[in-house]
Amino acid sequence: MFWLALGLFLAGIILILAEFLLPGGVLGVLGAILVLGSAGVGIYEYPELSLFIVIGQLLLGTFIILLGLVLISKTGAGRGLTHSDTFSEEEGYVNLPTNAGLVGARGTVLTALRPAGTIVVGDDRIDAVSNGAFIDKGTEVQVIEVHGNRVVVEPVEL
Repeated sequence: MFWLALGLFLAGIILILAEFLLPGGVLGVLGAILVLGSAGVGIYEYPELSLFIVIGQLLLGTFIILLGLVLISKTGAGRGLTHSDTFSEEEGYVNLPTNAGLVGARGTVLTALRPAGTIVVGDDRIDAVSNGAFIDKGTEVQVIEVHGNRVVVEPVEL
């Protein structure tokens, strides 16, 4: 019976590890049933060692699953599940391009900036935010910084 309990435990752990590569829940549930069945067989055969069987299975199962996660990440299959490339703005990967030409441009507030709103620079309507203060409609503003689609403005001192 010892070998049956050990076989059920190992088969259950293998199925749980396989769940990481083939998600869906079926293999994980079957693996958990096999591990619980292994505990049941072990406790039935060796009732005086029940506490040690349960604690041993919890510790050994946790260790094997953590070890499996580490080892899976080192394999070709694990590397295929992750993306190691970086996407930088210099390579053209941006959500919205930064229009650095707007810095220093002057415009007029179309809708009050409280702190976000719309300004008009030339013929272009641009969503903008103030540098913290509320700015009323019709006020002349200057763009002080641009980060992607975030345009920060401040009122022009006359």
